[in-house]
Amino acid sequence: MTRTRRGTIVVSSWLAVALALVATGCAKKLPQQVTDVNRALAQAKDNCASVYAADALGQVQGKVDAMNGLADEKKMKKARKAAEPLAAEVASLDQQAQQARDRAKADAEAALKAAETAMEQARQAETATYNASGMSQAEGKLAEATAAMKDPCKYASAKTLADDAARQAASAREAALAEKKRREEEQRLAEEERRRREEEERRLAEERANAKPATYVVQRGDCLWNISKMDSVYQNPVYWPILAEANSGKISNPDLIYPNQEFTIPRDLTDQQMMDRLYRLWAKY
Repeated sequence: MTRTRRGTIVVSSWLAVALALVATGCAKKLPQQVTDVNRALAQAKDNCASVYAADALGQVQGKVDAMNGLADEKKMKKARKAAEPLAAEVASLDQQAQQARDRAKADAEAALKAAETAMEQARQAETATYNASGMSQAEGKLAEATAAMKDPCKYASAKTLADDAARQAASAREAALAEKKRREEEQRLAEEERRRREEEERRLAEERANAKPATYVVQRGDCLWNISKMDSVYQNPVYWPILAEANSGKISNPDLIYPNQEFTIPRDLTDQQMMDRLYRLWAKY
């Protein structure tokens, strides 16, 4: 210090700067160890430590917060001392998170592969045709899983989504196979019914074509004997009394029939009934 002519004390310039720094509370330089610990912790968080090593992160975070508190209080020596063991803990945390993340990635990739296999099996089973809604849900879940794989912190979620997609694809496939079987059985039954109807129609047509007439119109020169032996009547002349009885209202004498007379031909008798009736009529005629 120096004294002026008027007795004023003048402080040296370097001392004035030092006093000014003290007066303004100039911040102390943060120890490199503290900076390194904070940077390493940030890296661990970027490696998804909050997902894959949450418990360890909670323990380390508390210690790092305490270290940073000392630095905030300008207790740099104590902060540096606290940072020294923390460096190894943070490094271990980061390694633990990376290993867990790598395992989660491998599990998610395996789950995705299984889901894609299940989807392919569903496609081969024509699930989109026989169970469109189920197939669509499975495809949507697989798309969510694929999207989740883009974020390393979501590998676990990607695995869960992929597992869901595989289950939905398998379930949709089973439902599609059941629906396909049901439709095929329905089609088979419909085809059988169609063939049955066609066969019935053919049978009825044949019966109509081969059906013997229920009446006969007398032609010139006819007699009951000849009419009875016709293929379209009874194919046996001895049955003529049955014709005579059935048309007794038109026939007064079996030997006298006339052209254009229309005779009824009984068709509702069994062979035994025909013979029983014939025996009875022979006695009459």
